[in-house]
Amino acid sequence: MSKNKIQNYIILEFLKNYATLLFIFSSPIWMMQAVRLLDLIYQDGNTFFVYIKYTVFQLPKVIGKLSVIIFFIAIFWTLNNLEESNEIRNISFFGIDPEKFFFKFVKFTFFFSLIIIFLKAFIVPYFNKKSRILLIDEGIGAFSNLLKENNFNNPSKLTTIYIKEKNKIGELKNIIIFQENENKFNKVIIAKNGVVTKIKNETYFVAESGIIQEANPNGNISQINFDKTSIDTRDFKKKSADYYKFNEMLFVDLLKLFLNAENTRLATAPLSEIAGMILTPLILPTLVLIFLNLILYRELTINRKKLKFYLFFAGFAIIFILELLISYSQKNIFYFYASFFYVFSIFFIIIFILNFTKKL
Repeated sequence: MSKNKIQNYIILEFLKNYATLLFIFSSPIWMMQAVRLLDLIYQDGNTFFVYIKYTVFQLPKVIGKLSVIIFFIAIFWTLNNLEESNEIRNISFFGIDPEKFFFKFVKFTFFFSLIIIFLKAFIVPYFNKKSRILLIDEGIGAFSNLLKENNFNNPSKLTTIYIKEKNKIGELKNIIIFQENENKFNKVIIAKNGVVTKIKNETYFVAESGIIQEANPNGNISQINFDKTSIDTRDFKKKSADYYKFNEMLFVDLLKLFLNAENTRLATAPLSEIAGMILTPLILPTLVLIFLNLILYRELTINRKKLKFYLFFAGFAIIFILELLISYSQKNIFYFYASFFYVFSIFFIIIFILNFTKKL
């Protein structure tokens, strides 16, 4: 068996374990989200087609969340199986230096990290943004969710809507709509009942049993009574379409936001998202180096079970500390730089430990 075949065999074993674990862990999480999102149909009145598309768009986010921790488990599983089945000894049998061979596996991990970075920095935010646009453009749920009962709602800059009551099927009672145009002319709509619905593939706010009061340029107020009137919600939804959360922004957009921020508070706001996109995947080579202790220097350790536990705990602790630093990045830029220092310093510390162990 050639060196390349052996290397490809180990990488293939890892990829199979990774795909298996990713499917096992992501499927129930995604299905639970799909059940929770049934409200898009039953409460918000969206179509089944919109629900299916929105649910599918959530899958990259689930995979992105689990990608690093699943890698951590998969690499431990793979290397542990190779070590316990004595397949590592076969590497030496074919005249391959195990140390050089497995450091090539570390290089593969760097490439794998770049794939996850691309997933978290571009694919996941793209589908997060597509999810919001889907509800705005194709469903009535985005606008309906803006209307909270017994509250003054602002679906757009020039519109305020007050809803006294809202039941589970989206019917509204005691409604007041205050609209202001660019010329500062005001309009007030008061209605007893209302509902958000679809009319010819467009979303409308249908109000019943009410009056419309509107101020003209002369300052006079005109009043119209109505039994039913329809209001186009496209202007209302503009606020939702223009504003995106950080997890809906691509890496380059977050970076521009950080570099062009006018003050420190605005600059630190997207740092947690930026660090999560870049630094979390870059910890993967360090995790591989930790678990190489199981293989490269197996003859130095008597109690293998304890060693495996310590290494597994060390890998988990490294991920936990990094996530903690990243979470604090949005509050203080110090933690952002500290997380960068942590990722690269821990990598070289593990290399130093491996070299030190080799000399024992």
